[in-house]
Parts: sequence; C-alpha cells; structure tokens
Amino acid sequence: MIALGKVLGIVLLSVILVGIGTTIAMWSETLKINTYIHTGEVKVKWSAWECSDTGPDPQAPGFNNTENKNVSKCIVTVEKNDTEGNPIKLNITLVNAYPGYAVNITLVVDNIGTIPVKLYNVNWTHLDPNDTEALNVTLIKPNSTQIEPGENKTFILEIIVTQAANETALYSFDLELTFAQWNEVNGP
Repeated sequence: MIALGKVLGIVLLSVILVGIGTTIAMWSETLKINTYIHTGEVKVKWSAWECSDTGPDPQAPGFNNTENKNVSKCIVTVEKNDTEGNPIKLNITLVNAYPGYAVNITLVVDNIGTIPVKLYNVNWTHLDPNDTEALNVTLIKPNSTQIEPGENKTFILEIIVTQAANETALYSFDLELTFAQWNEVNGP
C-alpha cells in the first residue's frame, strides 16, 4: 500500500511539474484596446432674418399699393437664446396689418453642430383655431433641407392677411422647425 501511495505521489508530482514547466515555457503577448467614442452634436440656430417690408407696404396678388403707402410694419426680434447665446426662437410682429398686406420673412438656419441635419418636422399651432382664415401662412423650404456642419439654408415664411381678418384683431400662431440628424429623416 505504501509503495502504491509513493507511485501515485510520484505520478501526481510529475504531472504537476510538467504543467508548471509548460506554463513557464509558454510565450505570450497581450493586445489591448482603449476605446473612446465622442458623439457628435445636432445644433442649429437662427443666424439671420429679414422682412420684405422695408418701405411701401408689400401687397398680395390682386391688391396694389400704387400710392406707395407705408402703413404697416414688420418686426422680427429674438425671443429666446439657448444657454450659449444662440438665437433659437424668433418673434415676428406685424403692426397695423390689413387685408392684402403680404410679407416674406427670410430666415437663415445655421448648422452649428458637428453632424449634418435635415428638417424633420414643421409644426404650426394657431393660438386660436378660429384664426386660420384670417392669415394665409406658407413656409417655403429649399429643395434640400440638409445642412452640413458650418453651412446654412434659407427658408421663407410668407404671411398674407386675408379678407377674413377682422379690424383691431390680434392673430397669433407658433411655428416650430425641428431638425434631426440627416440619416433619421426621409426625403429632401
């Protein structure tokens, strides 16, 4: 029994020594990767705006201002900036407007982010649903709304006061242009 135990001990010791020898004799090299992923930024701002009413009142088709009256006024101001001071909301006010008065507000959108963007959604909200007949509002978009980083696109907001407008009335609407990364938006 003792002889069998010695033999098993020697065999076990031999297996352990062979395993240690193999481990010590194996060469190896390890490759590692440190990965940092910095995501881009979708960021747009209004960079320029201008109203077409810079003198005699502009008129809708079918109306005329042959006397070159300058009765109404179009005012565009910044209503809200983001935390970095970029204009993100404009206020457009038409003063002393009347049926036939028509203005185009030229609006320039800059892509100040790092990812190309496209116009994803246009949302109109009339503050009073009964006002929809008093104004004819059209957003004229460029053929392609994709804006590369550092570039811009021009949009035109056309506002026509219609015959349905009431005297001394206040008409108001909100317009939101939502931009998203270009590969999430179908269409131009």
